[in-house]
Amino acid sequence: MAKEKAAEEEETLSESQRLALLENAMGTNRIVLIILSLLIIISLSVTVTLAIVTALTEEEPMVDLAEIDSLKQQLDVLKADSESINKRLTVLNEELPKLRRALNDGSAPVFQKLLVEQEESAQAFIRGVKEGMYDLARMIPGSRTWLELYTDKMDRALAESQQRERELTRIKTGEPLIEP
Repeated sequence: MAKEKAAEEEETLSESQRLALLENAMGTNRIVLIILSLLIIISLSVTVTLAIVTALTEEEPMVDLAEIDSLKQQLDVLKADSESINKRLTVLNEELPKLRRALNDGSAPVFQKLLVEQEESAQAFIRGVKEGMYDLARMIPGSRTWLELYTDKMDRALAESQQRERELTRIKTGEPLIEP
């Protein structure tokens, strides 16, 4: 319905009325365009002025020159320290094969081997004594509770000997310590 009214009003307007409406609309458009162009010109001039002012001003350094000099001195000291450390490292690297050879030729590996062999022989002895006591218990009539107590003690001694042997082997191979 509103569309029909608007259509009727347009048809009822004369040519001069239409021209007057168009001229009013054109006047409004001109005013808006003039305001926009003035705003663009003002913003461009402000931008150009700021660019020129910032280009002409001298920038102050962000870091103090005294601080830069102190940092350079610290760098020189660190370089000198690193050179002395490198010299020490080369000397130690040259001595390392000699130390390894001395360690391998030393008595520590020999003692380790002897201790492992000693633990193995102790285990064999405990097993033999345990078998002998079992055989002896079968030969003697009566209660065998002493054999059970004796066997428990022998088993404990055997387990401790085996644990020592494992520790010696671990030390020999350089494995990390694993707590039970």
